[in-house]
Amino acid sequence: MRLRALFSRLALTTAASGLAVTGLALPAQADPKVDVPYVGIFGPEAVTVINGQSKTVKFELYNLSSVAAKDVVLDFGSKTAPISPELGFIAPSGCTDDVCRIGDLKAGERRTLTFTVKPAAATSAAPAETIALSVTAGGKLSDETVIGVVRTDKGGVDLEMADIADLRLSGGASADVPVVVRNSGDQDVKALGLVVLANAITPLLDYTNCERIDEEGVGAVVCVFNDTLPAGGTFTLPAATPLRVKAPAGVAGPFDYQVYVGAVGLTDKFVYDFAKRTTGATGKVLELEAVASVSAAEPDAVEDLNEDDNYTDFAVRVPKTSADSSAVGDAFTGAVGEDDTVQVGLRNLGPSAVIPASPAWIQAAHIRLPTGIQLTRVDERCAPGTSIDDVDETVTDLSEVTDLVCVIMESVPAGDRYLFELSGEILDVAEHKAGAVTVDGGVQDAKSGNDKAALTVAVTSTGGEGGSLPITGAPAGLIAAGGAVLLAAGVIALRTARRRRIVTVVE
Repeated sequence: MRLRALFSRLALTTAASGLAVTGLALPAQADPKVDVPYVGIFGPEAVTVINGQSKTVKFELYNLSSVAAKDVVLDFGSKTAPISPELGFIAPSGCTDDVCRIGDLKAGERRTLTFTVKPAAATSAAPAETIALSVTAGGKLSDETVIGVVRTDKGGVDLEMADIADLRLSGGASADVPVVVRNSGDQDVKALGLVVLANAITPLLDYTNCERIDEEGVGAVVCVFNDTLPAGGTFTLPAATPLRVKAPAGVAGPFDYQVYVGAVGLTDKFVYDFAKRTTGATGKVLELEAVASVSAAEPDAVEDLNEDDNYTDFAVRVPKTSADSSAVGDAFTGAVGEDDTVQVGLRNLGPSAVIPASPAWIQAAHIRLPTGIQLTRVDERCAPGTSIDDVDETVTDLSEVTDLVCVIMESVPAGDRYLFELSGEILDVAEHKAGAVTVDGGVQDAKSGNDKAALTVAVTSTGGEGGSLPITGAPAGLIAAGGAVLLAAGVIALRTARRRRIVTVVE
């Protein structure tokens, strides 16, 4: 697997995770009467297995909904599409008759499973077969997919990252991360790159053979090892030079932050260019330690049979922290008939950041407009409604809007503000009654006295200075550019985030 390809894959993985949250935040909860659990199957797109050799295939069940999934059951194969005996299929440990009784999955919980295929050597059967997977929750179908299995006699490099257990860290704490890389192929890798990608968590890799690289819109730390990883060999990081991760002071919790660790074979050119960039660097060197080795022929250019198991991810679980979300109001100011733009939302008074969006909870602000204001533009992060559970999809024109729900998808650092821009015309009415901005601080916010702020109208005889702020969102009559598109995009995002994969066993 090329380094650029690994960066692209990590970019898609992290984007899919974010889209999954976006997709489920609004559509899945638009009707408060419907709380249906959704468990998705996430697996490799292509797994390549050499005939006569076994290949372990890792995949994941992920409860992407905001409610617990009860009595989750995973099935392999079906009556109409049974698994071919030629594949040498072995179900995950603990499963019987190709049925895995998973039990319950909490909202946002993920469960990693593995199955094994070992196609017979010198088989005359078709080179491609399929394995059907389906998962039910409470007896109802939740997700299904098909994994294609392609066999090969040619062989090659096959790097695999071992699973890494989740960590629990409070702000300011750090811990070592056990890293094990195996080459399960039949060809050697002569230079190896270790890639670490984390959001909100800091990788501690202050070594002369590590540097930060930005590719495909993803920033990660890459460590270069000019060592041969032989076929069948396994490497780990010795205790003297570990990979450590740190939860920064002020990081928000309770939240699970994903960290991705990947291994990739490197070309001669990359190793040469890296050596030139780091010439003269002083300090410690991150080293590899062989666990096992079986030498093969002199390795050629790096091509990996199975790219999906080149990386793994684990969660750094940060316990509950405190964050006081304070509502920020404003005033529409100007003469009757004029437009003005306000900025409303929240200010995080700390002491920690606010947790980012997840399938279990998304921070939102309810904006109740003052009387005598007709919206002309609305922030694209807002939709008509009073809460995430009460989004009004029937509203199509801004003139009908009296309430908005605006979502905060990001983690708001302590001391920062997160604001939404709204523009509206000041109408000639007998009284401009004040509206309000109400924010939901979630489990982190123990102070409710500042969760609400006024949104008022200040009429002047000469007019205000409305319209001076940059305007975002949809023009009047196009509310779909705000709420409805968020709702529709959620459904598309959900399909994207499922990332149906095909497992290939190579020819």
